[in-house]
Amino acid sequence: MTAFVSFIQTFAVWIFLLCGLGILLAIKMLVDAQRLSRTTLFSLDQERASEQTYRALIVLVVFFIAIIFVAAINLILAPVVPSGTPAILRGPTPTLAPMVLGTATRAPTATFTPAPIANTPLVTSVPVTATIARTATRPPLPPPAPATATVAYVFPAPKPTGPVPNGGTWSGEGQANAAITFRWTCDQCALGANDWYEVVITYVDKSGVSRTIAGRSQEKFLSLRKILDGGAPEIYQKAKEDTFQWFVQIKRDPTNMPLSPPSEVWKFVWK
Repeated sequence: MTAFVSFIQTFAVWIFLLCGLGILLAIKMLVDAQRLSRTTLFSLDQERASEQTYRALIVLVVFFIAIIFVAAINLILAPVVPSGTPAILRGPTPTLAPMVLGTATRAPTATFTPAPIANTPLVTSVPVTATIARTATRPPLPPPAPATATVAYVFPAPKPTGPVPNGGTWSGEGQANAAITFRWTCDQCALGANDWYEVVITYVDKSGVSRTIAGRSQEKFLSLRKILDGGAPEIYQKAKEDTFQWFVQIKRDPTNMPLSPPSEVWKFVWK
């Protein structure tokens, strides 16, 4: 079923063009039959015109049914059938923010200025007092705050749309593999040949260790089955409280450079 739906989606435009040509041919047959019916006086030609009219109507009905059938598959069946390109696993690359270290300023030291001693012709000695002048000191300025690194993204963050509901529960290994398909929207995201949507799934295993798996697609959806078939470790019944979180981000090869912020984090429960 998945291969059939994928075939219809791939060649839908050509099928519509073929049906359009068939409808034009049927209309021409119908016009020719009507012209023959009006211009001939012989019963044999009248009968032949009637048969041609009947055949033209049958061709019209067949091509109209084909158009309705292909449109129904694209609009109704295709969104619920999991599909996607093979996922390429690549873990997220940590980025380090540059740090600016503040330099300590040395406080100025106080200076002592002794007053000069004046000599007088008096016989008796005069006690000499020294005055100490202090220069005003300014408290040291606080060190500058570390500069934060800013990243200029090419695309906005994708918006998750499925699987719904957010935080929903799926039971059984086979059911989740078939039913869980991660979907998102990003109307302003026109990916290049080396750009990918990367779906990142995180969870805490039974021993309390954080785990991460990821898969990639150039479509706006990626099934859980594709991620696991791409070489990811089996995660069924290995998460603490059976809870998994996921988000999607746009990356560019070969440097794995992020082109968008991470999307909103959604979660699902797989028992």
